[in-house]
Amino acid sequence: MTKATDGKARWARAKAASLWQQADALDLERGGDWRARATGRRGADRLRAEAARFEGIANRLQPLDDDWAA
Repeated sequence: MTKATDGKARWARAKAASLWQQADALDLERGGDWRARATGRRGADRLRAEAARFEGIANRLQPLDDDWAA
């Protein structure tokens, strides 16, 4: 792994963590009517999908398997 690749992987993991936190915050909001809650759930689902995409990018850049960690 190069230094640049490690930095990109760390950035992608941090971005994914941030998106997961935003999705969790949307799930905790209980205000509004059923339409507002449904919109919030759809937004949280989109954020989680984007977080999974960034986690995939990070895993391609810096795999976390047992052989590499040892």
